[in-house]
Amino acid sequence: MTPHSQCSFVRLRMYAAICFAISFSVLLGCNSDQLPTYPVDGKISFQDGSYPMFGDIEFYNAEHQINARGKINRDGTFTVGTYADDDGAVAGTHQVIVLQVVGSYLTEKLSDEIKHDHGELVAKKFIDYRTSGLDCKIIAGPNPVELIVRKNPRQTEDGLPKR
Repeated sequence: MTPHSQCSFVRLRMYAAICFAISFSVLLGCNSDQLPTYPVDGKISFQDGSYPMFGDIEFYNAEHQINARGKINRDGTFTVGTYADDDGAVAGTHQVIVLQVVGSYLTEKLSDEIKHDHGELVAKKFIDYRTSGLDCKIIAGPNPVELIVRKNPRQTEDGLPKR
């Protein structure tokens, strides 16, 4: 190979690599079936102003049949995500549920040995979309959400479920 043909070959490979990268990124963007999401930051509290200190929050959009989820922080705040942890939720009306799991091993075997610091539990009606009564509308742009729930009436003084 002559130096001139070697240079042309390198240049050709470079152009091919650039064209491939551009084509791949265009195809990836065009074929994406992900709906746009919008930031959702919220706070959940009980009627008395205190708040759940743990659990998961889940939004469901029936129109697009898609969920957004997030963790409830110890201060009652949460951020939800649909495709990634904190990317938000799709626009539209969402039903909302609150999920809290307190393991039976923890409640039955260790309740006398451990001082629990997980706060009070949310009433069971909020774990089911059919009974929660919680909903919100997500719009393009930031979405501050405030949810008010009731406490589970069947719990011990330290927040454990009663048997």
